[in-house]
Amino acid sequence: MCSDMADLIMRQLNSLFLTAVLVVLAAAQETNAPVEFWSRDQLTGDWGGARSDVKELGVDFTFEYDAQFFSVVSGGVDRGAAYMGLGYAAMDMDLEKLVGWGGGKFFASAMWLHGESPGQYIGNELAVSNIDAYDGVRLHEMYLGQDIGNLRLKAGSLLAEDDFVESVYRDILINDAFGPPASWSANTLNAGPTFQSAGLGIHVRYDITRATYVQAGIYDGDIFDNAAGDPAINQHGVHFELGKGQGWTSLYQIGYNGFEVSDGTDLPGWYRLGVWHHSAQFEQHDGSTTEGNGGIIASIDQMVYRELGDQGLGSFLRFGVAERDRSRFHWTLDTGLNYAGLFPGRDEDVIALGIVYAKHSSAITTTRSHETMIELAYQYQLTPAIYLQPDIQWISRPSGDNSIGDAWVIGLRAGFTF
Repeated sequence: MCSDMADLIMRQLNSLFLTAVLVVLAAAQETNAPVEFWSRDQLTGDWGGARSDVKELGVDFTFEYDAQFFSVVSGGVDRGAAYMGLGYAAMDMDLEKLVGWGGGKFFASAMWLHGESPGQYIGNELAVSNIDAYDGVRLHEMYLGQDIGNLRLKAGSLLAEDDFVESVYRDILINDAFGPPASWSANTLNAGPTFQSAGLGIHVRYDITRATYVQAGIYDGDIFDNAAGDPAINQHGVHFELGKGQGWTSLYQIGYNGFEVSDGTDLPGWYRLGVWHHSAQFEQHDGSTTEGNGGIIASIDQMVYRELGDQGLGSFLRFGVAERDRSRFHWTLDTGLNYAGLFPGRDEDVIALGIVYAKHSSAITTTRSHETMIELAYQYQLTPAIYLQPDIQWISRPSGDNSIGDAWVIGLRAGFTF
């Protein structure tokens, strides 16, 4: 009884807190604060002109913070709420402007991850949040880039996710399965070079036309540098280790991005077909080991109705399949809709609905079959530098286990650009 009462009080306090955040921010918008503040692209402004001056020289800075609360209100393995935060800083150097290095670029970024995972209350595999990761301050990406005509090269500590998983219409959805598909991330060694853990690698892209391209990347096979998955070993992102049986992971993709050549009145689409491979030893479901694992990923982003400019209805569809005998998930499918500017006077707001179906390999166990997730999100652009995003997720058969009740999760994310 006491535990139930405590859970109820915690849920009510979380609801009151989130309501207070909304009320305070909405009230602040109605105050006599300088109009210029509310129109800034960055909350800290132009630093007295220094920001623009430095950018003119070839150096651009980014500072962001995302805060979010998620509460499991029914189903799962327990009731509870969790807070997570992500601080992000990046420096982007145009080496041609800065030192005369034609086509050269240097990029470095760092992250501060902190908070608790709501997954502890759900028992799921498709993580509720795409910033749910091991706590700590870490180096994110750091690389040199070189453009030579239509050829683009990058080498250093890279995220494969940045180049191979981009989307026009999935991006605002918070569930991690709308980022790297589970048919890849859950079936490779320690999720591959995605989100919080960049890996040593080389990326090459060739633009055949303005819209058509081919690209390939090869990366460190284990960005945790620990096959057992201990994230503490590379907690700060500076433990670079190759070899020791961790192999290499590689991705290859061909794509056509009609958004690059859209005239603003048509209905463009972005179509991609790719394969991934990991060269390490993998354990098969029968207990034996085999060489490598791999799969195929096909993805579509398609505008289906244009209202004005970028406003309108878009859709996405993605399918991934991996080798059944050595993979956690045999195949995954995610699809959904995205509408920018749905409500009058809210041209910058976006509402999105997404569905993920992740099919477990049947050889794992007879008690697991699939995990399904549906997410509804609304991104309210309070100012150019602040957004609020209420979010609802329904997780059916967490971890594919039908003994765990379907979970309802509600949350709120707030994003700030400084």
